[in-house]
Amino acid sequence: MSDAVATPVPAAANAAPPTAPYDLREGLAFAAVSVLLGITQGLGVNLVNVNLTGVQGALGVTTTEASWLTTAYYATNISASLLLTKVRYQYGLRRFADIVIPLYLLLAVAHLFTQHLGSALLVRAALGLAAAPISSLAVLYMVQAFPPGPKVFVGAVLAFAALQLGAPLSRVISEDLLQIGQWQGLNVIDAALAILCVAAINVVRIKPMPTQQMFAKGDGLVFALYATSLALMCVVLTQGRLHWWSDTPWLGLCLAGSVLCFGLYVAIELPREKPLLDLRWLVSPFMLRFLGATLLFRIILSEQTTGAVGLMNTLGFTNDQMHPLFLWITAGTVGGFLLALLALPSQRFGVLGDIALVLIIVAAWMDSQSTVLTRPHDLYVSQTLLATASAMFLASALLQGFSNVIAGGMKNIVSFVAVFSGGQALAGLIGQAWLSTLLQDRQRLHYERLLEHMQLSDPLVVQRLAQLGGAYASTLNDTAARSQQALALLAQQVTQQSYVLAYNDLFRTVALVSTLGFLVFAGAKTHRWHRARRVAQADASMAPAASS
Repeated sequence: MSDAVATPVPAAANAAPPTAPYDLREGLAFAAVSVLLGITQGLGVNLVNVNLTGVQGALGVTTTEASWLTTAYYATNISASLLLTKVRYQYGLRRFADIVIPLYLLLAVAHLFTQHLGSALLVRAALGLAAAPISSLAVLYMVQAFPPGPKVFVGAVLAFAALQLGAPLSRVISEDLLQIGQWQGLNVIDAALAILCVAAINVVRIKPMPTQQMFAKGDGLVFALYATSLALMCVVLTQGRLHWWSDTPWLGLCLAGSVLCFGLYVAIELPREKPLLDLRWLVSPFMLRFLGATLLFRIILSEQTTGAVGLMNTLGFTNDQMHPLFLWITAGTVGGFLLALLALPSQRFGVLGDIALVLIIVAAWMDSQSTVLTRPHDLYVSQTLLATASAMFLASALLQGFSNVIAGGMKNIVSFVAVFSGGQALAGLIGQAWLSTLLQDRQRLHYERLLEHMQLSDPLVVQRLAQLGGAYASTLNDTAARSQQALALLAQQVTQQSYVLAYNDLFRTVALVSTLGFLVFAGAKTHRWHRARRVAQADASMAPAASS
């Protein structure tokens, strides 16, 4: 996720008051460009990430080597939001848009000519940097599609909905793209959308915003430390489960380097008069609660990609066989954002997070009943609920964060942009790494337990082997060969069953963590309510004494 999250407020707060009445046709044009930019950004990050198997075949690399494409993208994308937000405020929005979108187009075209892993990694890293501001522009265009006032928050929520559509849609269209042009097929759609974006931002010109001085002496050094720390952490999180955490010494070196760079960054940043990030504000009680909730939600919401989709892949289903499931997920995402709009009049944004947690608990518990006979249509309800919960949480976090930033006079807007956008992406990587590691541990455990109860002298095992070997009776006359095939099939079935049991453990863990999170949040809210009530009672009791 990029820096989209925190951009609507400055657009609404700093833009000059309009001198002309609201134009509906112009508003619809701004909204259309916003949707185009949102889908472009979403497909740009997800088309490759969800099709690494097809990409590795086209590039002639292993699964582990292909995973570096994901690492390269996030290593630059997560830290880019901080730098590019400052660039946008200092040099102006129009100039910013005129530079970053053509740059994205050039890199998307360069993707078409990458034939080797090395060049693909370089282009992917550059694309991660260039793609970071696209989501910001998507939000700003949608905000300007509405008249000034409270409705800009509606625009922010709808823009976020457009940004989330790329993930499920990438799985719907990717199979056809791979068949048409393999690796280049995925890149063609990126280049085509980038061309449309260049045309759109030149036809529908975004309204200018006031500029301000954003950079200070020493920013280069602290940003280098900040970006290096996040890049090394991305390497650890994306490669740890593939190379295994405790078996690869260079992962430990990357982790140590990340901690060292971050420590140096904090040590240099804290005494500065104009820091890149306001670290003291980030450790305020509200932001600590906010970041804790964000981390929790992004981790458990990784259940959808790591859990449900992974289970279907394990059972032999590919993306083209799950098109209806992804369309339901898309519908749930849009529905969740629309439901979030209902909380705008009351400003009770925290309720959205509570409802989202309940939906996640229900969805994860439903998925935990999976078997080897589970099919994509069995996940329609649970995954739609999970997509709805994800959208409601993102909208809740967006609105709560903006409210706090506005109450503080907008001085922490850049810090909020960088931490929320980077934190969302980093927490998603943490969630995928944790759930994938949990899955592998539980799969090994279940596989060993299943084998313990399977002896070749067991009549049930003998009967099962005879059934499996009978399938080859018409093609194999050799009894020994049929026995070998039967043993191989039985081993595959045991492995598959162990994975299904491991996925059920994963779903139950998500449900348990979500339940604990709900109880903690409920307890914290109850404590704050009682404390506010005691303060109010104390003030009321002191008022008569003061008057007398």
